[in-house]
Amino acid sequence: MKILFNDNHLIVAFKEQNINKEKFLKDLKTELEKNNLKSSFLEPIYELSAEEGGIVVVALSSKAKQRLLNQIEEGEFMLKHYAVCVGKPKYNNRFINLDENEEINCQFVHRNLKTNLLEFIPRLNADAKKIYDPYKILEDKQKISLVEICGGFAFFDELRFLLSDAQSPVFGDKMYGGETLAKNTNLALFAVEVRFLHPILNKNMTFRCYPPCEKKPWSYFSVEKFLRL
Repeated sequence: MKILFNDNHLIVAFKEQNINKEKFLKDLKTELEKNNLKSSFLEPIYELSAEEGGIVVVALSSKAKQRLLNQIEEGEFMLKHYAVCVGKPKYNNRFINLDENEEINCQFVHRNLKTNLLEFIPRLNADAKKIYDPYKILEDKQKISLVEICGGFAFFDELRFLLSDAQSPVFGDKMYGGETLAKNTNLALFAVEVRFLHPILNKNMTFRCYPPCEKKPWSYFSVEKFLRL
């Protein structure tokens, strides 16, 4: 467990891959107790699936949680992911709005309860959720590519769904067909940066971390060139 920041209101921590929410919060609580810190309220602001790794923001009070959720709703909370994708997404820049006077392009999805996967639906459906995570291709190696995703999030796997829909699923993604090049590998999706306003102190907060750059498939790219800590 690596804690990047903590005070009486929130914790920013690094989550290893293949650790579910329950194990992550248990380890976080243990780490706090080692430092003679206790909290009865530990609520992640957004969900990472067990397979994903990277930065997690955890609220230590209902007040902090609600204010951070409000920032997410208003587009003032920025979460950036890096992904290694199979092939190259068919859109070089998806959902990125180049004209400030135009509304950001978006689509609507819901979770199919039979397959447990996301799918596009009309916006008028009662359970429709807006999806508008913009992504851009940072580096293309033909068989695989490095992609940056930075935007809103409604479901823990919406990033994986978007890239799969672009015919370039995340490398190692068993759920959305990313095992074509290699099986039994970790999901190549990492939360590498988060920016937000401290919910109590109104201070700009920025945190970054690297994915496992020494391991394949990350080692095929110059990640440090795009993400300098």
